[in-house]
Amino acid sequence: MQTPDKKKQMFHDMQEHPEKYSEEQIETMMDDLDRLPDVDAAWQKFQRTEQSSSHRWLKAAASIIGVLMLSGIAYAAVHIISHSAGVDDKATTQEVQNLNSPQNDAAGETLTADSIPQTRIFENIPLDEMVSEIAHYYNKVADIQSDEAHELRLYYKWEPKDALESVVDDLNHFDRVSLAIEDDKLIVKP
Repeated sequence: MQTPDKKKQMFHDMQEHPEKYSEEQIETMMDDLDRLPDVDAAWQKFQRTEQSSSHRWLKAAASIIGVLMLSGIAYAAVHIISHSAGVDDKATTQEVQNLNSPQNDAAGETLTADSIPQTRIFENIPLDEMVSEIAHYYNKVADIQSDEAHELRLYYKWEPKDALESVVDDLNHFDRVSLAIEDDKLIVKP
């Protein structure tokens, strides 16, 4: 039996010098060639296989990246929602406590420093009621000299830990609000 290299040499020699070989040798060589795989077909099959496997790899990689991105987005959304819900829950709880707790002088309730929460949100509250509550907290007398004070309604976030002077400065930034501190009075001026 001939080695592949010898067959190649013989094949090339047959092409160049066919007269040296008998018909039977040429037929045998041709039969051997028919049994050899088609290199072009094999190459095309390999390319199809390689392309489909690379496409599978790319699809798998894209799927993994997509899942990771969606996981990250979901995590961020849950974190943001839970954080903002926690803040909103605290604010809502504070507002409910403010509405349910006896802090309004107009209702005749007595206010003490312990009954005032850390933050008080006045929402759509007449200025005179707001000033009365703040004055009472700071042990001042509310002196309402403005007729407009009952009609003027404000939204204000009051921090009782702040100094009265700071609160007055904040409130004086509102249009048509003029407050002053004199001795033991918190005055709403016209």
